[in-house]
Amino acid sequence: MDNISNSDLLGAVLKSLYSVAGRRTSKRYADDTIGAAIKTLEGKFDFFKYITINKQEGFGDDFGINVSSAIDTVDATRVGKAIETMIRVVYNDLDEEAGLYFITELKKSAGDKITSQIIERNVDLDQVQLEQHYAYRRRERKKFKAIGKGEQGGQDVNPLGYTWDNVASWKHEPDSMYCTLYNKKGEVIDRLNLDRIIKNYVERLSGYSSKPMSEFEHEVPIYEKEYELLKMLHMRDMDAETAAALLHISKEKLNDIIRKLSQMEMLQFISYDTVELTEEGISYLIKKEKKSKS
Repeated sequence: MDNISNSDLLGAVLKSLYSVAGRRTSKRYADDTIGAAIKTLEGKFDFFKYITINKQEGFGDDFGINVSSAIDTVDATRVGKAIETMIRVVYNDLDEEAGLYFITELKKSAGDKITSQIIERNVDLDQVQLEQHYAYRRRERKKFKAIGKGEQGGQDVNPLGYTWDNVASWKHEPDSMYCTLYNKKGEVIDRLNLDRIIKNYVERLSGYSSKPMSEFEHEVPIYEKEYELLKMLHMRDMDAETAAALLHISKEKLNDIIRKLSQMEMLQFISYDTVELTEEGISYLIKKEKKSKS
């Protein structure tokens, strides 16, 4: 595959970021977020100064952006790091579910050629997506623990950190999915995602629960070697050297697989150098075996 220049790649990534973020929030919010991120990251990646945005041209998918060919002389790996940082900044700025499947949509919007070029510049999109999913899961567990504690008569929990008495005014911008709350000093105390609020309202009254965790399996794939390791650990205990030999991989590759599976909560460390299958890992194997036999 022919390499794409740094300037063309960065331009394509920024346009895809704008397109996906715009659909998830609003075009205005996407424009402001990406513009602010570029300016902020100039301190770390000085070549970002060669990126200019014309907000007046930012209509629909025609994001008004120009990336100077001066960036083409920058080391490709450094550009890759800048792209990864930019992706993280943008999706972290989206509110919880608004960014849940952001990486999947970004890949689809960018296309296979651009996605491959991003990966060739040492950007691990699977890892970024994995971190995104499990950050969401940790938030959900904390949320339900807080609710459970309140229901059991424990200490009252207010996850917001403020009450309606603290809200002096609120403002909803046209064509935006967000409502901003202000206190009496005119300071921002929260930004509410109206799309999520409406969704939660409908789910609560209809009795329909949110996405089951099984859906994550379709987004973060379990590859052959990882699946083999899970099966091996399910059958018997073994040391790292034995596992690496049976899988025909290096110790470094084995460590990478263990790291990924532990982040997916299919393996857990029970000591510094010992891991075991979790209930979720065992459940995954059982479902996989049933599916293969059907």
